[in-house]
Order: sequence, then structure tokens, then C-alpha cells
Amino acid sequence: MNSKHFRSAFVGSSILLGALISHSASAAMLITEVDPSGSSAAYAADWFELTNTGDTAVDITGWKMDDNSSAFANAVALRGVTSIAAGQSVIFIEGNSTGTTDTSLQSAFKTAWWGSSVPNGLVFGGYGGSGVGLSSTTDAVNIFDSSGTLIANVSFGAATASKTFDNTAGLNNTTISTLSAAGVNGAFASFNAAELGSPGVYAPPAVPVPASVWMLFSGLGLLGANARRKSTQA
Repeated sequence: MNSKHFRSAFVGSSILLGALISHSASAAMLITEVDPSGSSAAYAADWFELTNTGDTAVDITGWKMDDNSSAFANAVALRGVTSIAAGQSVIFIEGNSTGTTDTSLQSAFKTAWWGSSVPNGLVFGGYGGSGVGLSSTTDAVNIFDSSGTLIANVSFGAATASKTFDNTAGLNNTTISTLSAAGVNGAFASFNAAELGSPGVYAPPAVPVPASVWMLFSGLGLLGANARRKSTQA
């Protein structure tokens, strides 16, 4: 293989690898953390984290949430946020049905988790209404778009009062059971030392590259080395 053919093959394979990674990063909304025992915390409210793991912003105008009744007819509106940027995580805290408690709950939440050192860039939303409280025994979070299509769902069993459910793994339409652990996936102890979790933080897992792609690059590397050696000898 001459150097011209090698460069063409290398560029082509680079495009292929880029396409594979780009495809794996297509837009996806996931419920990445849930705290069904937040109602027992200092701020007295359950919450969940919704993350846009894709590469484009998602308009969530008219989106709703429900618990384990899993019915759009019973769902309540997601408040305070109309769009979630690529890679952004939004913390949705349960308030009352009118939203008049949202601001005070967010303030209490920040104080409990970070004291006076609240990170920049945190985004909060709210929800609330009859029948959507998250049980610490067993429950679920369902997210619907404005047309009633189920976008994301997780269910969970008994909660541990001091730890949130960590869904960094990106599971969807299934049961999650992993509890937050200090130093894992961005989890930390709250400022008031009462909870462990990672609200507003999402560290996506590494994108696996297929073995066939690595083999292709390895083969091209060997061919390139041979081409350079022959060129030098000539």
C-alpha cells in the first residue's frame, strides 16, 4: 500500500469511527437520579434528575411526570424549564400543585446540599399535584412528552434514607437499584451530612468502540509502517 492509499484508508476509517460515536450520542432523555426519601430530608421534598444525554437541545414544553400509576391522564406538568441542553441535567423537586412552593424548596435544597457554596449552572424545575408523591417503599418515575408518549421510565424498590438511586448507567424502562456511593459517578456527601448523591451532576459512561474498529486501525497502522519502511529503503 502506497502512502496515498494509506492516507485514504485512514481518513475513511476515521470517518467511520466518528459516525459510530456520533450515532451512539443521539438524543436521549434519561432519569439519571431519584430521591424518593427526600421528603424526609431537611428540605422535605422528593426529587429526580432528568438528563439530556444527546448532542442537541430538547424542548420539553408540555412534558409531564407520573409515578407508578404510569398514566398520562394522571401525570402533572414539569414546571420552570422549557428546554434541556445537550449534556445538561435538571433537578425536578416536588412541590405543591400550583408551584408556589418551588422557589422556597429550591433554596432549602441548595442550602442542605451545598451550604453557601452552590455550584454555578445548576438548573431546577418543579412538579406537584395529587397522587405523584414518590414512595420510599416502591414506586416509579414516568416522563411523558406533550402528546403523551412515554419518553423515560424507571422503577425502584425500598429506598435508603441517606442515599439516592444512581442511574448513571442510563437504564430505561426498567428497575434501578444502585445507590449513590461517595466518590462514584460524582456522588458526594451533602453539606449538612444527611445525604449522599450527585444532584445536577451526570458523568456519562465511556462510549465503547467495537473491537472491529480497533482491529481496523491496528491493521492500518501496520500497513502504514510497512509503507514508510519500503519508502525509506527505496
